Amino acid sequence: MNSGRILVVDDSDNIRNVLQMNFEWLGYEVICATDGEEALRVVEKEAPDLIILDVMMPRFNGYQVCRTLKADPRLSEIPVIFLTAKDQKEDRYWGKDCGADEYLTKPFSAAKLERVIERLLDERERRSHMGDITARVRTYRANGQECSVVSFRMDRKSLGVFRQKYGEIRFQEALEAVRQSIDAILRAELAEFMVEVGGEGVFRAVLPCSQEKADGLAGRISAKGDLMLRGLYDRDDAERGYVVTRANVSGVEMHVPLMALESAADSPSA
Repeated sequence: MNSGRILVVDDSDNIRNVLQMNFEWLGYEVICATDGEEALRVVEKEAPDLIILDVMMPRFNGYQVCRTLKADPRLSEIPVIFLTAKDQKEDRYWGKDCGADEYLTKPFSAAKLERVIERLLDERERRSHMGDITARVRTYRANGQECSVVSFRMDRKSLGVFRQKYGEIRFQEALEAVRQSIDAILRAELAEFMVEVGGEGVFRAVLPCSQEKADGLAGRISAKGDLMLRGLYDRDDAERGYVVTRANVSGVEMHVPLMALESAADSPSA
């Protein structure tokens, strides 16, 4: 459903069901495993974007699973969140020592967990595409040129619901239309620029211009992008301003806003 695929690993049926219901409602795709051994098999097969991992489980415990993942270069970039009842200082130490990105304890705040997940997924996207962006910034600065970096992103839940309702072809057409829209405005104003796709619904641009001009271009791109994206929806959805859908597990009706293109200044170190 959503480009963000979360693996929930916990031997408690109740915890798995609660997390799956909550994150599917938010638009994520959720897969589950009941113990550490199954988790490692699922990671190889399903390639999740993020893992929520209990510590106390049969067969492989959470610490063993995390160490195995972080020791594998193919899997080490997958963010791991420990979600566990073990709340002593030494527990947190072992969690961080084996490479976990975050350590949260039960009972947990759903809102806090949601914020942590969103942050870790965004950080992973930025890391995966920072190299080329940073190299271009260094080149401009070495030549004494002004440059600015701007990020554009679309809400994950809105993306996922659009993909589910309108299908994969229309979804890919929407992403390509956004990319073309960004290119068209920048091409009309700048002799050169660089745009990278940082993940589905995420675009980053290096612009050889002042921050003031970059902010103006970003505003125009966002406004044009919003209009273009609205035009991709059926008339009823476009007029309402949201898509009516239902959570996969609970069946609760949801009103998911239309896709929109948000911009923000970005500053990679160089």
